[in-house]
Amino acid sequence: MNDKSMSFSVNKDLDVHSKSFDAFISYMENSNDLWVIKDNESRFVYVNDATLYYSGLPKGFNIEGKLDSECPAPWAEFADIIQANDKNVMTSLKTIPVLNTLTYGGKQKIIQPFLANVTPLMKDGKCIGVVGHGKKLEIYSMYHFENNRHPDSLTLGTPTDLFTDREFDIVFFALQSLSAKDIAKKLGISYRTVQSRLQLIYQKIGIN
Repeated sequence: MNDKSMSFSVNKDLDVHSKSFDAFISYMENSNDLWVIKDNESRFVYVNDATLYYSGLPKGFNIEGKLDSECPAPWAEFADIIQANDKNVMTSLKTIPVLNTLTYGGKQKIIQPFLANVTPLMKDGKCIGVVGHGKKLEIYSMYHFENNRHPDSLTLGTPTDLFTDREFDIVFFALQSLSAKDIAKKLGISYRTVQSRLQLIYQKIGIN
């Protein structure tokens, strides 16, 4: 990725050339969203500052050239799942949405979920890696309100069309580590309904 004159595309039909590549990198560097580029072995080639901030990695750690399993961060234990998803994207040449939960903040252990799209990175018609783009999911629990960490305002609605309103309800409670039985009680629905909805959610985000 040091050669910024390369041509590439973010899908099979969209080719981008030299100056646009510079602009693309500049956009990622200045974005508040998470941006990650990996090579065809799932090794990190580029991550922006926002990704480093939420990654939970120690300061000064050089992530370039590393596999997920080689990173001293909580998500490293899921390296097999992450790399399997990367391989699926590179093989199918399709964008796959994933739900990521990152822990950052040192001793505070702040948990932040992100909804991300992993897209094949193409060069001269061949897949040379993947590009990951993650957006923060603003999910608030009673903990945030009890500790005066609630937002100034709340916008009611869903950040994506990927899930239905009921599925987002289930995601909300699942991210707070509630069991399927507890979620069923909270939502006033059956345990089996929660289980079936969770399976649909996993399918939508590419988890088997």
